[in-house]
Amino acid sequence: MRSARLLAATVVLGMLTACTGTFGEGPEDSAADAARGFLDRWSAGQVARAARATDSPQRAGELLADVDAGLQIRSTTYELTGEATCGEQRCRQPVRLTHTLAGMGEWSYRVTVPVDRPADDRADGFTVAWSPQVVHPRLSADTRLSRERELPPRASILDRDGRPLTRNGEVSRVGVVPRKVQPQTYDRLQQLLDIDPAGLRDSVGAAEPDWFVPVITLRAADYRPVADELLQVPGVAVDSDVWSLPPTSTWGRALLGSVAPATAETLEAAGPLASSADVVGTSGLQLAFQRQLAGRPGGSVLLVDGESGATVDTLHRTRPERGEPLRTTLDRDTQASAEEAVQAARKLTALVAVDSSTGDILASAVGPGIQSYNTAFVGRYPPGSTFKVLATAALLEEQAVQLEEPALCPPTTTVQGKSFKNYDDFEPLPANGTFADAFAASCNTAIVSRADELGDGALHDMAARFGVGVDWDLGVDAFSGSVPTTSSEVDRAAAMIGQGKVLMSPLAMAMVAAAVDSGRPKAPTLLPEGSSASAEPASGASSEPLPDSLARSLRSLMRLVVTQGTASVLDLPGEPVHAKTGTAEFDSDDPSRTHAWMIGFRGDVAFAVLVENGASGSEDAAPVVRTFLEGLPAR
Repeated sequence: MRSARLLAATVVLGMLTACTGTFGEGPEDSAADAARGFLDRWSAGQVARAARATDSPQRAGELLADVDAGLQIRSTTYELTGEATCGEQRCRQPVRLTHTLAGMGEWSYRVTVPVDRPADDRADGFTVAWSPQVVHPRLSADTRLSRERELPPRASILDRDGRPLTRNGEVSRVGVVPRKVQPQTYDRLQQLLDIDPAGLRDSVGAAEPDWFVPVITLRAADYRPVADELLQVPGVAVDSDVWSLPPTSTWGRALLGSVAPATAETLEAAGPLASSADVVGTSGLQLAFQRQLAGRPGGSVLLVDGESGATVDTLHRTRPERGEPLRTTLDRDTQASAEEAVQAARKLTALVAVDSSTGDILASAVGPGIQSYNTAFVGRYPPGSTFKVLATAALLEEQAVQLEEPALCPPTTTVQGKSFKNYDDFEPLPANGTFADAFAASCNTAIVSRADELGDGALHDMAARFGVGVDWDLGVDAFSGSVPTTSSEVDRAAAMIGQGKVLMSPLAMAMVAAAVDSGRPKAPTLLPEGSSASAEPASGASSEPLPDSLARSLRSLMRLVVTQGTASVLDLPGEPVHAKTGTAEFDSDDPSRTHAWMIGFRGDVAFAVLVENGASGSEDAAPVVRTFLEGLPAR
């Protein structure tokens, strides 16, 4: 704080020195010099030195220190607003003081600094005549200055129709006071709250005796059933607060984010008016749009009775300004269906759904349980056989393959000495199988055997036409995928089945499915155009439509995957589902560990699902997609 105040004082002093003229020409100038000397030191945070520039250093030092601490002054600047006027014994210098109060902004007012004249008018004999009115004209020996800060309610994050995805709700912060903790405290808290007693012991051991050591924050519905028993546990203390909350602790957590008491890191991101006592955004949209959602704090500077603390007068007040809601493209009902699907999963699962015709992101969910890392947007994974959509697009564009041409699908094939194989449970193609049949069955060998039909830049260029690798500006971090130019036929063969150096996020693969559905690749949108928080247009935000024949061919292939291939579990009544499964190896173990994928679309809703450490798309990702689609509202 002191260094910041010194910098502010130095800047103001340099400005004032340039406009105050030559000192020492008369008693008025000497009085201005004396006032300036006192104010320079005060504004630099040098309270003791400022006090010594007065005729009562002890009283001045005590009051200045009390005011600095009580008002939480972060910096002080001043301006001499006129010339000093001098009588026989005292001069008076008019001044405007401006204090920057932590978490409240600026407070400016006028004071008159009295300066006593020496008998012989020697310049070094002019001294500030101390009184509380030097600090503020209403301050006296019987009063002091105090402050009150007021926060506006946090604004909500909204869905595309203006329905709130977050609301302000009561929470209970459960903690312990170290000096009151007893040995049985840890066991009881583990029983009641399922917390780690070893971790809590470490935190208590590192804390001061009277600190509040946080244990867990509970929503009102979770706190009420255990409140009576908790309050009987030795050392437990409970603090109530109001936080911005989604419908449940898991709902949309990775994208919407969360709020919590400020840390050094989140406080810096929250802006100059945030306070260490505030609850601020810690992740996701809550963090990225903290200033918009939080609004602007207000507060009052009060003149209070020195003994009773009763308010005598309000000297300054700024009203809090409500935050502005953040409208998104998310659809609450679609998000709810996505949440149900991922929360029912057994392994880490990310699901993204987008509107194929617009690129609007309708849902993004990561589960099961509370997941703060936004895997759906920023995860970097080999896409496995879902990438065959782009590989086939490249083959069709080069006229290297026809959908109805005969295709072989041997268990293994060799490309320049490198062996490639099909998934372990692969069902052989019928004797008269076609390339379309091979695609539906997710035959690796039928695809990689055509690697020599493509140039090294073919996959990269086709992926770029689908928007892979472009810069997205969604307001939060996102990865649009990476498909490097291949360097050999083996490298190209691996890339064609989503292995090698190809990396994609679930959102990027959802956009691939959306492009097949609509026939026109688009960049995803999370913040609607025209909203105050809408992102700038991204580089490569849209591309030329796909040729009609290419889009039709890809749609027919993805439908075949459902009707006769690896996604038959999605052959649901009603509007047809189009899909592509994927199983992606991600290490060199034997057997390799895998991630499971599925991408597709139904109507104008495109989707992608990733299951970390999943065995296959049909086994692990398909049930998630089915739950999601069955829970979708009619659009």
